[in-house]
Amino acid sequence: MRRYLLGFLGLTLVVAGCAGPPKMATVPSGPGEKVIQMKASSFDFDPNVIQAHQGDRLVLVIRNTADTTHNFTVKNPSGEVLVTKDLPENSTVRVDVPLSQAGKYPFYCDKPFHAVFGMKGRLVVAK
Repeated sequence: MRRYLLGFLGLTLVVAGCAGPPKMATVPSGPGEKVIQMKASSFDFDPNVIQAHQGDRLVLVIRNTADTTHNFTVKNPSGEVLVTKDLPENSTVRVDVPLSQAGKYPFYCDKPFHAVFGMKGRLVVAK
């Protein structure tokens, strides 16, 4: 049993290490709502790094191109869940993310093992 567990953990680390380079998007500065188009697929968000500014009214329009339901969960810089939204298969969902403080806002799919296999990213919010 232990051998299988170690094998599984090893495979998980290899797959997680193959995530590739970040796919970035930068939100323009200025007033008003900021809309970013995003794609969710099997074990990937694109973009997976978004640079924004404190106080921005960020709207993510997320298209789930997979044949399975995913999720989009964002935590604030303190680690508290800020937003969580299901992403039904082959659909588009609007997610409003308030950016009231500077810092890193990690996001991920909360389905089992999806974040481990690369379905995660972060919002980097500057003052």
